[in-house]
Amino acid sequence: MGRTVKRFQFQLEPVLKYKQQTLDTLMTELSEAQMIAAAQEKVRDEAFARLAAYDAEFAEKRAAGFTNVEAIEYESGQQVLEQRARREQALLEQRQRELEAKRAEVIAARQETHAIEKLKEIRRGEYDAAAAKADEKAIDDLTAARRAQAAG
Repeated sequence: MGRTVKRFQFQLEPVLKYKQQTLDTLMTELSEAQMIAAAQEKVRDEAFARLAAYDAEFAEKRAAGFTNVEAIEYESGQQVLEQRARREQALLEQRQRELEAKRAEVIAARQETHAIEKLKEIRRGEYDAAAAKADEKAIDDLTAARRAQAAG
């Protein structure tokens, strides 16, 4: 009574592998997006720090007194630094939106991958239960055949 053991095969294994690869790729992209956002936050902070230092210098010069030409130059410089700081802030907000979008993609990919992994576990459990039942039946059949052979 030779019985061939059938190996468990999950039909969605290629899909699961693809989803896992996609998740790995998205995790890498998320990491890159986090680094880009962090770098942009640093650039933004530096721009606002330059503006604050310039404002402090402007206040000192104003207290010491300066000419109208110097005042116009400082105000012009201040406007440039304010524009740069606002531009860096806007760019940071864009990077943060991109980061959040990437996080959402990762979450969705994790959910999809988890659902397929859960289905695989369920199918594996069903396979194991059916295999155990088949083993029991084979043992029962063998036992019944031996009893019949011994009796008769």
